[in-house]
Amino acid sequence: MLIHSGSMSVRIDDGEPRHVPTGQICLLLPGHTEEIWFDEHAGTRETLVRGRMENATEQMRTWLESLRPTRTLSSALTYLAREAVVTEQTRLTADGALLDALATALLWRFIAEFRNLPAALPKSIEDARLFIHTHVERQITLTDIAQAASVTPAHLVRMFRAHMDTTPIRYLWDRRISLGVELLTSTGLTIGSIADRCGFKTSFHFARKIKETTGLSPTELRTSTSRT
Repeated sequence: MLIHSGSMSVRIDDGEPRHVPTGQICLLLPGHTEEIWFDEHAGTRETLVRGRMENATEQMRTWLESLRPTRTLSSALTYLAREAVVTEQTRLTADGALLDALATALLWRFIAEFRNLPAALPKSIEDARLFIHTHVERQITLTDIAQAASVTPAHLVRMFRAHMDTTPIRYLWDRRISLGVELLTSTGLTIGSIADRCGFKTSFHFARKIKETTGLSPTELRTSTSRT
């Protein structure tokens, strides 16, 4: 479970409650009883990704049980979780194989970050991606992203092209569209409100991008999802 805004507290079995604030992920393993309380004074928005551990070895289960169940979100964790949710909601699951792969990747990324393995991407790209994920609704510019990454805009563009085959601004728009699909298919917010939350200046621009990406208008996408 990824906490994007607000906070919650979780108690596993009869242990002490653990606070999970904005910007953290909480790993809940099977075989336990969890009690969860959400912040009463602020709206909490979270992404929940469920998976099964049918093929996990006893050694792996024991090691996972030994982990601290919360950690700070990285851009990779937020990206994988959001893609898993959007994949399910748009039914692009490849008979479940794609969704399983994303959920597995999310778990292994969680494990790798606990082990402090070297990041696959340079720190400046990781910082830029995290800034984009946490400010996707704002009218941010390439300069803003580069400042968050502590590099020049031109250098950041070169790094994104070399390591990710895209640019920071294209990456930003991809994240906005993914969030838009998520909100369209999982909330009752108006299209105008969703467009605003995803950083689009107009509902028309938002609708055009959704149509280009999914082949459906926002209304058609919402209707088709509600029928499944």
